[in-house]
Amino acid sequence: MTQAQEVSNFLEPGFEDEELVEMPSLEPSLEHGAIGIRLGRYLDTYVEEHRLGLVCNSQTTYQFVGERPTRFPDLSFVSRDRLPDRIDQNANFAPDLAVEVLSKGDDASEVDKKILQYQRSGVRLVWVVHPAIQAVDVYRLQDGLKLQRLLPGDELSGEAVIPGFTVPISRLFDFPNVPSLDA
Repeated sequence: MTQAQEVSNFLEPGFEDEELVEMPSLEPSLEHGAIGIRLGRYLDTYVEEHRLGLVCNSQTTYQFVGERPTRFPDLSFVSRDRLPDRIDQNANFAPDLAVEVLSKGDDASEVDKKILQYQRSGVRLVWVVHPAIQAVDVYRLQDGLKLQRLLPGDELSGEAVIPGFTVPISRLFDFPNVPSLDA
């Protein structure tokens, strides 16, 4: 059943004669979710093994400076020394690492605004994952909006934020039914 058919089930009688236009989904795809969980698994395994802090998913609320003070990065990391005594509350601070996995409907200018807001709030490292081009953009607090683009032959590093953590970029995109960029 298409989205238009599902919607028509809830319409008033007589309205079904109107044409419903099928809109592209702006919701995260299977690929978006799979990349997020895969990177989260790699991060969490490493961080837990080395007792470095806490990796959180997109349900975690952080406070940022600026127009939209509450944001929910797809993944985040908070170093052990910055964790509050109790973690059963919202974070009234920004994480050390924020990760955004882009979806097809994401607006580039909105993503740039989010990165700038993260940096103004003290996020030391931002990773923006681009599933469509199988790349990750790395933003460092000291570099501002200047990015480093990593491609499938490169390795993503936690740098000084998560010391010793690395993962090959290609591992983030190695899924069944995902076309290779080489093809």
